Formats: sequence, structure tokens, C-alpha cells
Amino acid sequence: MSTTSPTAPPRTIQIAFWLFLLTALAHLVGLIISAATSGSTTAAAKSQLAKAGGSAAATQQAQSFVGAGVAIAIVLGALFLIAFVVFDLFMRRGAGWARIVLLIITILSLTGIVGGYGTGAVGVVAAVVATVLMFLRPSSEYFQAVKARKYGNGGGVAGGPARV
Repeated sequence: MSTTSPTAPPRTIQIAFWLFLLTALAHLVGLIISAATSGSTTAAAKSQLAKAGGSAAATQQAQSFVGAGVAIAIVLGALFLIAFVVFDLFMRRGAGWARIVLLIITILSLTGIVGGYGTGAVGVVAAVVATVLMFLRPSSEYFQAVKARKYGNGGGVAGGPARV
């Protein structure tokens, strides 16, 4: 590893950064599609209640419940996307913790391959490739160099004082 302080992330980190942004974009598209199709979800719930002989009040409650569920999903999805992009930005700056968080999110997202009307698969594939790139040698050396620069030449030995 070089003793000079890192000035720019290596190509593997740059590509991983853009792939994670593609992942966020795929999730955003899936979120928009889900919000746009919420009317059909409400209609399906009303239809099921009508078939079961549900009252008008029950139909109204179902509509309210589905509407609240969609609203909560949109808010949580937006918060997730904001956090995801923030983690991606920190990863690009060399924060090892962000690399681990993105790894965990990628592993958890493997269950969403079929979700989001096809956008889930695009996001998962991009995230998996980005995760692999984050752990290749140039990327690991970059994270180590950023950590060493942060803690001084001592490399931030556990238990020792951190120098600024």
C-alpha cells in the first residue's frame, strides 16, 4: 500500500458508487409503479369484500386501510432511498462502516429479485456487482488508506489514541 494519502477513490469504488445509484433508481421506479397501481389494489380489496358480502362500511374501512398502507409504504420507501444514497456517498468517501451497511442491505435485497415489476432484479444485480467491486483489492486498499489517514500513520490501532 502506498504511503501517500488517497485523493480519489479507485475505479472500482467509482463504478460501485454508480451501480448503487442505479440500484436506488430501480427502487425508486418500483416505488412509483407501486404507488401508481395502488388504485387496482384498492379495487381488488373492494371486489373481495363485495364477493364476501361485506357491508358498505367494511368496504370503506378496507379502502382506508389500503390507502394508509400505500402511504406508509411510500414514506418508508422514500426514507430508505435517502438513507441508501447517503450510505453510498459515505462509501465513496472511504467509510468502511458504510461498505458493511451496503453489503448487509444487498444481502437482504436478494429476496426482492422478483419485486418491483422487474425493477427489483435490475437493482439486485447492480447491487451485487457493486458489492463485489467494493471488496476487490483496489477498493480494500482505498478503505485501508482512508482509515490510516483518519487515524494518522499508526493506522488506528485498537485501544490506542487516535491522532488527528
